[in-house]
Amino acid sequence: MKNIFKFLILAVLFLVLNANAKEVRLIHITDIELNSKNAYKLQETIKEINSFKDIDFVLFGGNNIAKAEIINLRTFIHLLKKVNKKCVVLLGSTDVDSSNNIDKNYYLKRVKLARFFAHSSKPNYTFKKKDYLFVVMDGTKQYFKSTNGYYGKDELLWLKKTLDKNKDKKIIILQHFPLLKAESSWMETAKTEAYEELLAQYNNVKVIISGHYNKNIETKKDGIYHIVTESYAKSGAYKTIEIDLDYDFVATYLIK
Repeated sequence: MKNIFKFLILAVLFLVLNANAKEVRLIHITDIELNSKNAYKLQETIKEINSFKDIDFVLFGGNNIAKAEIINLRTFIHLLKKVNKKCVVLLGSTDVDSSNNIDKNYYLKRVKLARFFAHSSKPNYTFKKKDYLFVVMDGTKQYFKSTNGYYGKDELLWLKKTLDKNKDKKIIILQHFPLLKAESSWMETAKTEAYEELLAQYNNVKVIISGHYNKNIETKKDGIYHIVTESYAKSGAYKTIEIDLDYDFVATYLIK
């Protein structure tokens, strides 16, 4: 009887601790640059991702397809349906091209349909997970080709309104284009000063997760922890990211 009572106490304690768990765990896979030739590789990686336990969501970080063409998007959508976890899909410089009839609206509506309407069809939006507010920023250009991202006035105004409404929340920003300096001007995000000046007005933006630079960078700048994940297309790598801001804890694990 004592052993049964002890087991019940431990079981209840386990449930209480897990109910109050504030750690978020996600998988970040970016710059896949998918086409018909490398689709099999991603299919195998998705099987691996599906085997993970306790993942809150999978972040497809932009440049998901090699070129904004219907065949590439169809292949990506087909594989996206196979992921058995919540997905967040960002846009990158290779994903949209209005001249090929793939604009942001078309791309994200296809993603929303593939995820059984459990995904936003807007390029800028928010969602809550545990105690955190995740803010998705776009930065892509759809009317002309460019490897540089750019966060324009309208997008930054939207961000300001979002941050003003959520000053009491811990915020994690998800975006394809980093705010950090790049080794090449061809890759560097354009005119980040206004974005950085905006972030300086708030002390609750804690983490920014991005890709695009095709290398791993982890650094703290002006109180914000920046995580940049290397290109899956080039290395086959992706990251698990664990965040518990109550303990100022951020841990990443690169998987190849």
